[in-house]
Amino acid sequence: MKIRPECREEYLKLHEHVDGPLIEEYRRLGVRNYAIYLAEDGTLFAFLECDDFEAYKRAVEGSPNQKEWGKKVYHLFEVKPDEPGGLVMLSPAFHMDQETP
Repeated sequence: MKIRPECREEYLKLHEHVDGPLIEEYRRLGVRNYAIYLAEDGTLFAFLECDDFEAYKRAVEGSPNQKEWGKKVYHLFEVKPDEPGGLVMLSPAFHMDQETP
């Protein structure tokens, strides 16, 4: 995913106060951790930890809270999550807490 260069500040401002109902919904869906990192070129890297990612995806696709949030942020994207190349899934290569001492 990528934010349009002229929308960087608006994107950051919106994420200072993410809608409470959306955060509560994520927690109900088993999300333990969710962080978004923004590179200088507007590329976004999102890290989400949950029990069942496929179940989470299915649930948020029809979520009124997610749709409301989408109305606020989707116009800021240069490459949207639902476009080719927009959402790239990565495979884990290393996780520190899975290492044995």
